[in-house]
Amino acid sequence: MISVTLEMNTTATRFYELLLTSVKHDIEQKTGEPIELSDIQSGYVYEKLLTNKMGSQGAAKTTLTHIEPPHLYEAAFDTARGTNTVTYQITELAAQLIEVTYREKYEPINRVAGLNHRIMSFFYNRSNRKRMLQLLQQMKAHLQG
Repeated sequence: MISVTLEMNTTATRFYELLLTSVKHDIEQKTGEPIELSDIQSGYVYEKLLTNKMGSQGAAKTTLTHIEPPHLYEAAFDTARGTNTVTYQITELAAQLIEVTYREKYEPINRVAGLNHRIMSFFYNRSNRKRMLQLLQQMKAHLQG
């Protein structure tokens, strides 16, 4: 599991609205159907294409596993190789200060996929952390801009 935490000068509600707006956009792009923010709830499922580190694409069943505004967002991406889970945990520290922890976890479908993941993680962990931190920093800049 990889985890990155960043403090932001905003409210949990404002950050969560930005996150769900992004999810709404993704759902609409992948399904071609409009969706209301209020329909984005735990258990919602849709299909999408994901690109791996090697550039190949594969279908993924995306399940919104835990939607608890404004403190928790979790989605699982089931592929032929296993399940990637992405979690945003939002903690209010003060009136206009939050801490956002972004986590990614992978559960392989079998031992071979697990071994391959451990080997590739050795090479990609640093760049993954950097990518995760950049994502949070972009969200922070958007909220403060």
